[in-house]
Amino acid sequence: MSTNEISPKTKSPRLNRIRNASFLFRILAYISLATQIYFMLAYFLGWPPPFHDKLRIVISPSHIYTSPAEMPPEILALWLVRTGLTICGLAVLSCLFRFYERGILFAAKNVNCIRFFGYVLILEWVMDYLSLGAVHDRNISTMPIFAGLLIIFVAWIMDEGRKIQEEQELTV
Repeated sequence: MSTNEISPKTKSPRLNRIRNASFLFRILAYISLATQIYFMLAYFLGWPPPFHDKLRIVISPSHIYTSPAEMPPEILALWLVRTGLTICGLAVLSCLFRFYERGILFAAKNVNCIRFFGYVLILEWVMDYLSLGAVHDRNISTMPIFAGLLIIFVAWIMDEGRKIQEEQELTV
């Protein structure tokens, strides 16, 4: 067991709260992942969505598509890449919460998950920007870029703290 893992023998109430919250967030990530995959398949295969008569993909308020045949090929490709990024991001989040459930709080693999999620947010924004540019609508928020950069910064700080902790544990 590495120095960044917490012993399973530890019955700290704080660790139990972290484990319980991580379990709930992991379940939410799985539900979101399943929903995202279902809606993508429903859009391509014509399945009925659970709460509406038709599934719609909204690129911008003036560009709403109800079938893949209506979408221009470049918009469809960008939407597929963005959907793939969303699925990857949700998978990484569920992996991160699984580490937290196991009591692995400050390990390099956690930092990698957090950093990867920050990059996913930035790449999703790029896909949105390119999609809106293709339909000549540049009304887009820059908030996801700042959120992604902030998440990458937090991952870097966590990694530096982890390295400092490891160095201190190695010195006698």
